[in-house]
Amino acid sequence: MISPMPYSALVTFFLNLLSAFVALLTSYYAYKVNRLVSNSVLRAISIGFMLLGLGLLVDAGTSIVSGRTLVESFSDKVLTLFASATYLTLQMIAYLVIAVGYARAAYGGRMRPAMPVALAGSALVGLYSYSVLSYFVAFVLLAFVVFQGMLLRSGEKSRMSGMVLLGFILILVAHFILLVSVLLLGADLFLIGTMVQFLGFLSLLVFVIGSEVVGPG
Repeated sequence: MISPMPYSALVTFFLNLLSAFVALLTSYYAYKVNRLVSNSVLRAISIGFMLLGLGLLVDAGTSIVSGRTLVESFSDKVLTLFASATYLTLQMIAYLVIAVGYARAAYGGRMRPAMPVALAGSALVGLYSYSVLSYFVAFVLLAFVVFQGMLLRSGEKSRMSGMVLLGFILILVAHFILLVSVLLLGADLFLIGTMVQFLGFLSLLVFVIGSEVVGPG
């Protein structure tokens, strides 16, 4: 018989479900806007957030089956390797896609072919050790995204560009907290990181919906 989920695990489960829903909505609206403006960042957000949404659904399903969050499952060694690898792999690929999309937007045709290869190599390192290293690689990729976003923001100071940058900064902060929570096996920190990540996803959803309403230009 499965024991009742701890409070932190239950809240994390619902946050992951909401985050998955928001991520898939973000992917959908980014896809719609990208069809109008054909932008590499929007294309990357659409693909990346589709993968993030699927990964979060896997994580939520794993939590409800095991009755524990990812961190607590590492502590008790009850989370299946396949479910963990699937969630973290999708997360790595998603942030890699977004990072490459930002690199293409920032450097265009001048982007060196070695850059995506280097980022892909980082993702493979994350897959080799799917817990701590995967969160570290996600943090590095997100830091790259935020840096490129700041470069693009310096040339376009609109409210919407500020919203998407805020969203990725929140997600970067969330992954720093999640990385620390995995290192310390702290369920409370993991919950806080999940909350901050949800706020970042909401900011990006507002951005893509606002882009569709305002239209290209």
